[in-house]
Amino acid sequence: MTTAFERPERSCFNLTHYAKLIPESHAVFVMPPGCSRILRLSSIEEGISHRFTMFHLEQTDIISGSVEEILIEASRTTIERLTEEGARPKIFCVFVSCVDSFIGTDHTYVMEELRSYAPDIIFMDLAVDPINRDTLPPLVRVHDQVTALFEKAEIVRRVNWLGSHLPPDGEQPLRAKLEQRGIPVLHLSQCRTLEELRQCGNSAANIAATAVAVPAARKLKARLGTPYYNLVDPADPESLGEEALLAL
Repeated sequence: MTTAFERPERSCFNLTHYAKLIPESHAVFVMPPGCSRILRLSSIEEGISHRFTMFHLEQTDIISGSVEEILIEASRTTIERLTEEGARPKIFCVFVSCVDSFIGTDHTYVMEELRSYAPDIIFMDLAVDPINRDTLPPLVRVHDQVTALFEKAEIVRRVNWLGSHLPPDGEQPLRAKLEQRGIPVLHLSQCRTLEELRQCGNSAANIAATAVAVPAARKLKARLGTPYYNLVDPADPESLGEEALLAL
């Protein structure tokens, strides 16, 4: 068994595992307590609860139509606290839940207000809404916004491993083949700063290790010209073949 796959005893749908990969970031979850409970417990289990702040929405908040203002105030309060503690984030993730899809929160307004309030911070508009089928699924959206920060200045002979909250171990067959050919495998968990995250765009190719990373890999190909290998579906016509990947 390799870490190319999620462990079956742990739900693969857990945004704290992926959000923690974003360097120099903090996340605020504004949602009913029942929605945030599993995320809170998981963050405590992982020892990363300091990376997240939870604000509970009550029924009266939803009925009153004040969710936009609550999102803005929760974000501002959290940023001010972190700044006072000397931990002002460079990336700030705003997570809502499924209820947000039903009440029609104006996220464009929320993001504009927050970006005006703190122009030095990158704000990500994210959600924990697995029942929503009208927009990108939660984990796809996270990968989409994180990889949107990749920038290319030069081509480095290495590959990015996308789509898993853990890097592949040394026994993972594809990683072993790549490293035998002198091609390092870079995982987001190795990025400690925003600048290192941006430099992931210099990698010669991306590997979509799970289905949630395939849309991001395709967008990176369109935006930066970076080819990708689809580990989920090697027959993907847009994907590199394994021989081409190993010949980078």
